Amino acid sequence: MSNSMTRRTLCIGVGATAAMVGLGALRYAGSVPLVRPPGGQDEENLVSRCVHCYRCIEACPEKVIVAAPLDAGLLNMRTPQMEFSDCYPGQLDDFRYCDFCAERNGGVPQCVAACPSGALQLPVDYDANREVIGVAELDQNLCIAYRSSFCAFCHDVCRQVRGEENAAIYYQNADEAGPDDTRLPVVDPAKCNGCGACEAVCVSTQVGSTLDAAHRAIVVKPLEG
Repeated sequence: MSNSMTRRTLCIGVGATAAMVGLGALRYAGSVPLVRPPGGQDEENLVSRCVHCYRCIEACPEKVIVAAPLDAGLLNMRTPQMEFSDCYPGQLDDFRYCDFCAERNGGVPQCVAACPSGALQLPVDYDANREVIGVAELDQNLCIAYRSSFCAFCHDVCRQVRGEENAAIYYQNADEAGPDDTRLPVVDPAKCNGCGACEAVCVSTQVGSTLDAAHRAIVVKPLEG
């Protein structure tokens, strides 16, 4: 694909978006809430301006942005969403997550820089260290630590990525002295930025780990409101 977007492509994208927005009385009827890339938290702005050019997907250095499928809703289809489960689980030295390009491109997310239409826009007070794109939720029914045995992948990768002080995952009984105590991970939503590292390494869906699990035990969810 050419690095430059033609006027024809832009017009087609804008026209398609306008047509979809005009469908039905309820603007987001049938849409599923999605975790959006940095700069995409204003849902109305993203849906109305996205021209489905995939420039943000191509620009993402971590390859964690994908095009939303049809089952995410007609208005969401082909708009950008984050995908963190497309990694082989349990690899603390080889996983993909959103680092907000904090150490790249002058700290400006490359997806935002590549967006030609303004669908992805950073707030005026943007700070990569404070930006939040979602919140991790832990399903205790699927989590290995709660179901059967000790597991530390989400806990450890959160500290690896965020640092000890800013880590959003902790053990609820970490101060108990008994060596046989099972340490159970808990997510602090106030500290989670939705980077997806925990979801990327979660091993709950490995063969033999759970039965009929449709998703990993810890998954980043969209921000409310």
